[in-house]
Amino acid sequence: MDRIEVVQEYADHILENPYLQKERDVAFIHTYGVVQCCTLLASKRGLNPEFACVCGLLHDLYSYKTGFRIFHGINGAEMTRVAFKHELKDVFTNEEQILIESAIFHHMDKDHVHDEYDEVLKDADILQHWLFDMLINTTKSGYVGKRLIAVQKEFGLSLSQVPVKPTKKMSAGFSRVLLSDIAEKLARRNIHGNRTDNDFMEMIKYYPETSAFDELGCGWCAAFVYHCAVLSGLEIAIRYEPMANTRFASVDAWLKWGEKNGFCFYEKDGFTPSRGDIVIYNKIIPKENKSPNTPWYDHNGVILSVSSETITVAEGNIGNRNISGIIERNRKGNIGCYLRIPDGYEYDGWKYDYKTARIRQRKF
Repeated sequence: MDRIEVVQEYADHILENPYLQKERDVAFIHTYGVVQCCTLLASKRGLNPEFACVCGLLHDLYSYKTGFRIFHGINGAEMTRVAFKHELKDVFTNEEQILIESAIFHHMDKDHVHDEYDEVLKDADILQHWLFDMLINTTKSGYVGKRLIAVQKEFGLSLSQVPVKPTKKMSAGFSRVLLSDIAEKLARRNIHGNRTDNDFMEMIKYYPETSAFDELGCGWCAAFVYHCAVLSGLEIAIRYEPMANTRFASVDAWLKWGEKNGFCFYEKDGFTPSRGDIVIYNKIIPKENKSPNTPWYDHNGVILSVSSETITVAEGNIGNRNISGIIERNRKGNIGCYLRIPDGYEYDGWKYDYKTARIRQRKF
């Protein structure tokens, strides 16, 4: 098989079995429509049509595989990065892999300009939506903007009218109160870390690899916190920056992200924890239950209440027993630090350029 056929086989397997079965037809129509638009745009701009075609095939697979659309471009780049180590191993060079991942990472950001293949995928994505809307005789003004007008000019098409005030869906935003409410509710369900527990499988859906279940094993406390955070309005990718070492399924990611954003606090500095904060523990898991090289931050949870001596916490994999639950812990015990995410926090990881990990924001 040639390279496109290899990628097509990988993509079709996901498109035929989407997380939401009702999306199957839409998934095929949109994906292959974008593929055709990518090929056309690349040919017109003197780029490699094969390469652009591959970007189109892969660009939305994360959302179809997981049913999770928030920052699906960023998460899709992460999914593709892993696929290049397994299902698509040795199909592309390292340089080609970065170009493809970058196009997928940036394709949702239609308001800024990135590199040539990034721009081909963005333009193909918006062009397919517009063409399909015309076909079914509907109007979705959200797809009409400066970028679409530019593509229409490029092909000598009649120009759409840009809405004076384009509508934009507004999120209610993250809420610490909601985080604690959801964490308490899910913890009380005593979710078990096995394939027959629907709550658990919903919790790990964000991680698209078939190996995710086995890799999380009995270490899903951070995945529990991430799931609760997403349900409480935290719109954030599974990897907080393009070059971050770990995903939010690990305590490491929560700590590094918290430190980077100034959300990390210590009681020794006069901080008082409260409901809705995230606690990160210091060597709370017994040595026999973890590998020798495990760092000090080895478990986390969501605080439900605080007294002068204790905190009550909702945790996944509580007591390393592969079950969720609520536990009271001593504030003078194995507490490492606390994370306090501000209400209304807005994720900015999309601003980073995938290739350089630097913020680049050239407006379209």
